Amino acid sequence: MARRWLGLFGLYLLAAWLLHGLGVNLWTQILGGGDSYTAGLPSKLFATSLSPWNPYVQLGQYTFANTQFQALYPPALLAMTIWPNTLGYNLFLLAHYALGGLGFYWWMRQTGMGREAAFWGGLSFLAGGFLVAHKGHQAMVTTAVWVPLWLGFVARHAVSGARRDAIGAGVVMAFSLLAGFPQMTLYGLLVVAPYWVWRGGWRRALPGLAWMGLFGFLLSSLQLLAVVEALPLMTRETLTFAMFQQNALPVAHLAGWFVPNVLGGMHGVPSYAQDAQLVEVYLYCGLAPLVLAGLARGREARFWAAVLAVSLGVALGWEPVQQLLFQVPGYNLFRAAGRHRMEMHLALSVLAAIGLSRLAESRGRQWAFAAVAAGVAVSLAWAWRVPIYDSVNVFVTDFSAAEWRAINTQWTHVTVWGPLAALAAVGMLLWRRAPGWAWGLLLLVDVGSVGRTIYDNPNTSDLYGRERRSEVRYLFERGYDPVQERILPVDARLWQTYPLQSMMYGLQTANDYTPMWMKRYQALTGFALNGEGGAALAGRHQLVSALGVRFLLTKEPESVAALRTAKGYEELAASREGITVFENPKVLPRFRFVEEAVGVPDFPAAQQLWAGGFDPARTAMVEGMSGRTKLAAGRIVETWAENSRLEWRLVTEGRALFVVGDTWFPGWTATVDGRPVPIEPVNGIVRGVFIDGAGEHRVTMRFWPWSLTAGLVVTFLGLIALVTLCRPERG
Repeated sequence: MARRWLGLFGLYLLAAWLLHGLGVNLWTQILGGGDSYTAGLPSKLFATSLSPWNPYVQLGQYTFANTQFQALYPPALLAMTIWPNTLGYNLFLLAHYALGGLGFYWWMRQTGMGREAAFWGGLSFLAGGFLVAHKGHQAMVTTAVWVPLWLGFVARHAVSGARRDAIGAGVVMAFSLLAGFPQMTLYGLLVVAPYWVWRGGWRRALPGLAWMGLFGFLLSSLQLLAVVEALPLMTRETLTFAMFQQNALPVAHLAGWFVPNVLGGMHGVPSYAQDAQLVEVYLYCGLAPLVLAGLARGREARFWAAVLAVSLGVALGWEPVQQLLFQVPGYNLFRAAGRHRMEMHLALSVLAAIGLSRLAESRGRQWAFAAVAAGVAVSLAWAWRVPIYDSVNVFVTDFSAAEWRAINTQWTHVTVWGPLAALAAVGMLLWRRAPGWAWGLLLLVDVGSVGRTIYDNPNTSDLYGRERRSEVRYLFERGYDPVQERILPVDARLWQTYPLQSMMYGLQTANDYTPMWMKRYQALTGFALNGEGGAALAGRHQLVSALGVRFLLTKEPESVAALRTAKGYEELAASREGITVFENPKVLPRFRFVEEAVGVPDFPAAQQLWAGGFDPARTAMVEGMSGRTKLAAGRIVETWAENSRLEWRLVTEGRALFVVGDTWFPGWTATVDGRPVPIEPVNGIVRGVFIDGAGEHRVTMRFWPWSLTAGLVVTFLGLIALVTLCRPERG
């Protein structure tokens, strides 16, 4: 039995490699590029430290609260510990595609489907447009692939009513939550709950959901409680309706079901949709699943046809529906309605598997093929009629949308003849009633030929070791101190040094790329989503100095020109990568003393004082304090800096304020000479402690929030309960 499952996993892994890794050097080229390159690989490597505090993101951030770091996800920790490099990341990603296929197969077998059709359904799921297009959004993929296995435990429980199966669903739910993209877990739950009721009725579904929810929470509590503690301090506590509405599926892009890239492609191809990122609305799953889905009949098929219809309706993002959904707590924290394609493609794969199992029956074969053929014809015709917009994807190509359409609509182009060839092959397989392996081969060729145009799989050889990056090496040659000083990558296109390679190089930065922005940090610096806004921040020289930024890196000509005209920076050099380096001579150390403390009642008052201007070199704002206080001088004798623990040996001449230029967060505690002291919010964003008395002092700061203690306790109790309730009964 174990050999069979291992063999099936190997076949799905081979399919994933054929789709994504064929012709790619898995040792040096990272699958997906995009976020995989800038965030996925560095965050996975950092996560193996198991550090609850990440000093290299913004001015420091609670690691476990940033779900996309996957800091507590066992498969990521295992893979990156064994292979702490690009190979480990690629194997981790490919294995998850295989896991999605294997979970789908096991689920279909629980419902009584034959092996051939079940295997085909798993292949269709892992090759679906949602998973293929989001390869660069790795956390989204690793979360979504757990949904079929989740549904498999639901199907088992609906028949057996066994508590063990409901707990199994809870374990899978926990893995999905820890996988880093709770939006996909929520969307999966929106399918799991009605599926449970539909298959087992309310009497079995309700206790099953209760057991599932309990163990899903217990086993993921370390991350969930961290999010609960940090969320009020983060910008994702709320979402504007405009962001909530982003990247809905444009109606015109329904043509993408039948003809890939008919409205533009993804990386390297401009989109014809005015307000859509192709990665969020990419639909193409191959033509074979569409035809086979048209053959599906029966009660099971009707349920999944309904799932397909409802998820499509939500994905379209019609404003009246969106206004209603925006009122749902929890659901309204997530953007991009087009991501409901996950449920769409899941439902399509189920329908295709059912259709393949009924292939021997003649009824409906001609109708299904004719419907898909009509879709291909209409979509090809649409390629000549659709309005053209130079949208968000234009910056990655040398062609305008008009020039691309001229290429894209030639009969010799793969966008035109490709779907026609695939349609002809589908017709042949349908006529010959071909076996499942032939349909699978066609699917891999069809989807794989298109999917290879989506990402560029960049080389990562120069990421390992900061000495390989000439601009980073130059900073150290100039005397950069990574403990006391920070860099500010001004442009979002500085892929190597921005945003999260800082975690690989051990660089303190004042910028990052993450969906989890600390409110104070974002409000004070003005950074926007994805780190845009560095050029505007560079114009606020005093704030930049107070953040400890010594070097500013720029690449875009506009940013270079802006810094040349700004006051206070010295232009140094341009590296081989075309990055211009500026130095800030008036940078303030990350750890320092000030001459005077001025009280402010709250953060808005601190913001106002920043806007009015003050001298952070000699003055510090302290929230909750009144008046002004002159302070004694001090100096640092020794510093011991770790991720979640900082310690200093200091000498002061009297009452002093020691400022630590890292994010203020309530999980930090401090002691002075072994006595607990409060940590004050300083300058609206960082932290500091008052030191009383002249002489030598030992100051320590440790990060251990309440959610970490509670999460460890709850997780431990969950593991005990799991072992106790699911251990085999003795005969």
